[in-house]
Amino acid sequence: MYHPFLALASFSLLPLFFGGVFATEPLPSGPSEICAGHSPVSNRQKSDKDNQRQNLAFNIFNVDSADQFEELVESEKLTAGDTIVWADGTYSDVELDIKDHNGTKEQPINFRAASPGGVIFSGESQLSIGAQHWVISGFHFKGDGETPNAYNAVQFRGNGGQPAQHARLTDCAFTNLSPDEGSSKWVLIFGQNNSIDHCHFSGKNSKGALITVELGYLKNEDTAGHQIFRNYFGNVAPQEGTDNETIRVGASPDQNKRAQCSIRENFFFGCDGEPEIISNKSSYNVYLRNTFRKCNGSLVLRHGHHATVEGNFFFGDGAEDAGGVRVSDSHHSIVNNYFQDLTGTTWNSAFSILGGKAPSGGTSNGYQTVENIVVMHNSILNCHRSILLNKAKGSRAPAGTFANNLIVSSHEPLVTADLSPANMVWKGNLMFGAPIGADLEAITEDPGLAEADGLLRPNETGPVANAATALETAVTTDIDGQTRQESGADIGADEVSGATGEIASAPLKPSDVGVSFLSGEEMEQDAPSEGGVKVEPK
Repeated sequence: MYHPFLALASFSLLPLFFGGVFATEPLPSGPSEICAGHSPVSNRQKSDKDNQRQNLAFNIFNVDSADQFEELVESEKLTAGDTIVWADGTYSDVELDIKDHNGTKEQPINFRAASPGGVIFSGESQLSIGAQHWVISGFHFKGDGETPNAYNAVQFRGNGGQPAQHARLTDCAFTNLSPDEGSSKWVLIFGQNNSIDHCHFSGKNSKGALITVELGYLKNEDTAGHQIFRNYFGNVAPQEGTDNETIRVGASPDQNKRAQCSIRENFFFGCDGEPEIISNKSSYNVYLRNTFRKCNGSLVLRHGHHATVEGNFFFGDGAEDAGGVRVSDSHHSIVNNYFQDLTGTTWNSAFSILGGKAPSGGTSNGYQTVENIVVMHNSILNCHRSILLNKAKGSRAPAGTFANNLIVSSHEPLVTADLSPANMVWKGNLMFGAPIGADLEAITEDPGLAEADGLLRPNETGPVANAATALETAVTTDIDGQTRQESGADIGADEVSGATGEIASAPLKPSDVGVSFLSGEEMEQDAPSEGGVKVEPK
């Protein structure tokens, strides 16, 4: 599986705050695209080039045991720019603690398998990262369904509690890990400006969040700046209760911390752990261009404010409780998202807003009021419950703007308004196929949907064309990454009548993400789990 070298692209409404880069592979500071005519470069090819460069100037240390690794880390031999190569093979119950030695931005310390995927860590193997500017690559943490695995496979802090800074975990796989006591969190992220990219996670059958971004240590004035991108997440089995997310960013007490984490361009397939596939519990995070397929759950803004949810694809693909985006708290931007064939009707509706009781800016574990949200240029197509204003957690009606969205479905009503919609500004929306269900103005003509390039797209000369209402905040691109017209833009996520520029974004496939070393047969074993456990949201 190969990964194109990623280039930068501009995207509307995206805060420019992303952090750390590493010398071995620049991390994009915004959305990425495949450049036309650019040849794919594999992780292994890039590693070979890096090794050739390092051979000229830096040390390469070969190890094949935890004792050798510990001896090296505790010695004075290791310096910035060096590489540690672990010999291929299967190793059980290996405990590795990275500490004391730091790389630099220009010269990180590289710790890698001799060949990508050639080192398998089994049993209760665990890697702890408590240093700065390390790049870890090519390892496979693998369970066998019988031997218990560690509660955490990787944590971004050392055994002495020192958090990692600018550490990168890339081209690593985590499959079928099962703890001894029934609960596990595969990866814990501490520190600042760390990243997980081009990794593979599948086969989680135990309770506990798969990846948890821990922010309890973070001072209120600091940011975390972590990045999780171009990863494969699959086959997460349903669990009773809560705290079973695929990714959780923060916890309830962290909701006002300016985490500034980026979760982008990941592929989620059969992630059924609980109704919250991703749970946002901190502020100023970005969820960008991810693809969700056959997942019983939603991307949930549970706590925290100023989140950006943009350019994501949600496909039900037959899952019985597939959802889209659920909103609590305030000042969110939800733009250019695509929702199709989603079957959820309550907590996993295609788009739902919770009525809150607690004020935004507090630390309550309750539901914060929804104010000043922007919901624009989304396409919600053939979903069982398109829009839900849900009063189950509070009666405070939401406030904000709901404009230029395309909603088409035969499932009625299109808007289920258990809360008053009167505090929202509803402009330029097209709603077709069933009664609206609320006293809202909208265009109700048939948009003429037809499938093209894997998406349902409206007719370029139909009622969506040039019909968007001009607003103070303009959405300058569409879900394809193309530029919208400056005036007379189209309704919905797709600018069908006058878009310019190359297509820079499309629904991701498994081959677009994940590691370089898993075969197609191994990927096919990650079939999604059946059904989902419906639990009361926390």
